[in-house]
Amino acid sequence: MLKTSLKSKHLQLLSLLAASSLFLGGCVSRNQDSWTFRLIASPINQLIEWLAQFFNGNYGFAIIGLVIIIRLLLIPLTYKQQTSSILGTEKRRYYQPYLMKFQELIQGAETPEEQMEYTRQQQAFMKDNNISLFGNMGCLPLLIQLPILSGMYVAIYNNQNITNYNFFGFSLGEPNLVLTIIFILLSFLQTRISMQTMPAEVREQQGKSMLFMPLMLGFVVFNVPAAIGLYLVTTTIWGMLQQLAINTFVHPRIKAKVEDEMKGNPIRFDQHYKPNNSVKDVTHTANSSTSATKPHKSNRNAGKQNRKK
Repeated sequence: MLKTSLKSKHLQLLSLLAASSLFLGGCVSRNQDSWTFRLIASPINQLIEWLAQFFNGNYGFAIIGLVIIIRLLLIPLTYKQQTSSILGTEKRRYYQPYLMKFQELIQGAETPEEQMEYTRQQQAFMKDNNISLFGNMGCLPLLIQLPILSGMYVAIYNNQNITNYNFFGFSLGEPNLVLTIIFILLSFLQTRISMQTMPAEVREQQGKSMLFMPLMLGFVVFNVPAAIGLYLVTTTIWGMLQQLAINTFVHPRIKAKVEDEMKGNPIRFDQHYKPNNSVKDVTHTANSSTSATKPHKSNRNAGKQNRKK
């Protein structure tokens, strides 16, 4: 179950990368008469122009200002997603041993009927304990920004003021290697910060793939105008600061809340969905150890013989 959850997160990240390439590749038409241009690119272009006037014609600061506005608007959604993710992670520390034992029983079932019965037990256990493996919004805050990136991409090609503007020595209309390197380094740092509160076994299992993602995203940044890279660098810095605040102030509070909740309302494992002693024995060992081994088949058969008696 844990490996399935990790694979799901990896697929989300890969899907995000593919979606980024798709949007930046032209989902918003460059034709100024198209509805996508009028709906997305034109408002973004007008906002950038207004911000540039506010910053005395500086289009680099205008893009940074655009990031700040967007991230401020996304704070409620991002906060809800992150707190939901933390809550799920902390609760998973308690019920994950049970789910792992159910998975061992399902994989070791000798008949389809037995496998279906163990699956039914697992579903009943999750329902009784209000467990949901898909309780957060995942990459939704990031996906919301994809139309904005696409709109910026199109706006750059239709706005010579942005294309020809030099911000600290580099053109906003051309790809920039230095900005790409900065983005990759900041993304590595952001990944490390986001992994600080993960369980040790999760960090070990997904650490390499998580650290590989900045390189893949860096390849995208290197092939788009520096204005997009500046947007992503600023977004990454904002994300780092926000994650540090979450780790420092929010995560400890949620962790303490879950601990108190589990003391007053421990994991339920009722008798009505235990067909034999093998399940009972397995789940009791899960209380004391998260690394208990799979029960022997002889023990399960012995339980069946005892029941017949």
